[in-house]
Amino acid sequence: MSDKIDSRFSSDKLRMDVPEQRAVEPARIRKRRKHFIQFPMTWYERLKGADGQTNRVALFVCYESWKSGNEVIKVPNGMLGMDGVPPQSKRRALRDLERRGCIAVEWRPKKSPIVRLLM
Repeated sequence: MSDKIDSRFSSDKLRMDVPEQRAVEPARIRKRRKHFIQFPMTWYERLKGADGQTNRVALFVCYESWKSGNEVIKVPNGMLGMDGVPPQSKRRALRDLERRGCIAVEWRPKKSPIVRLLM
């Protein structure tokens, strides 16, 4: 009798085959990878000695400005977060870019800052 119970309740019969899961890549990032960034040489000179997050935010601001065709853009946390820039680093980098004379920032409480590029 114990043989019948063992064969009916085999662990192989209870196993679920789970398909391998892959991380889904957002379409915006796939599309963005095909683009280039025009970067002003004056910024290149002004950003000498800046940290990596400041450079990353500078590239993001240039890209968004080119994409929108506007020198005034909002800088939300979403896409920068996907690029590995947390909100605190974004604020610090925007202050650094402002101090270096690359951008002018309109700080708004509990809203994304508005950035104007200075060439």
